[in-house]
Amino acid sequence: MEMNNGLRLCTIKSHVLNFSNIELTDFNSLKSFMKINFGQKEALCVFYLDYKVLIGRYDGDDFRFYNNETFEPRFIQKMRLFDQNQELYIWRENKKNFRGRLRVDSDGDEIDVVDAKQVLWGTNSKSFGDFSEIFEERGTKIILPFKDLKIDKNENRAFILTRNYISYETYDSSYKQAGYGDCRFVAFTDKNGAYLEV
Repeated sequence: MEMNNGLRLCTIKSHVLNFSNIELTDFNSLKSFMKINFGQKEALCVFYLDYKVLIGRYDGDDFRFYNNETFEPRFIQKMRLFDQNQELYIWRENKKNFRGRLRVDSDGDEIDVVDAKQVLWGTNSKSFGDFSEIFEERGTKIILPFKDLKIDKNENRAFILTRNYISYETYDSSYKQAGYGDCRFVAFTDKNGAYLEV
């Protein structure tokens, strides 16, 4: 059901696999964990590091960022590896370990979700090969793994599509409160909801 505010409520099937005590000692251990738990399929990734945010591609074996940038896993605060069907989300628990979850849509229990398109900061764009930088006049910029994005102040904007999973808290037999129990990234889109091509 599409609502007037751009949100879409629907029921899907989904399941979650949780991880604890994930050790990511170097970049190879990070790639190995992704390959084993996400699978060898193309996806997009967002890494929130201690010093910056990196958005790139995953080819089922390795990550690709603008300027072939790499980093040490110890700098990861959280990361999302996602495609239209699933997301592997990990976050730093302490200096040595991470926790995480794999959420897969298409099988599992039925759950109500709200899909939301959120506009990304950036009203100008520049292309750098397979990547595009979107930016504001004030200096904020995001580099996205898409070729030749056309962004402006009007109709042409980039969005992130998120899926929010509704959970219900029961307080007594007559009262339940709904809220979001989980959220995942689904895709980057244009204003019409069409997925941006990798």
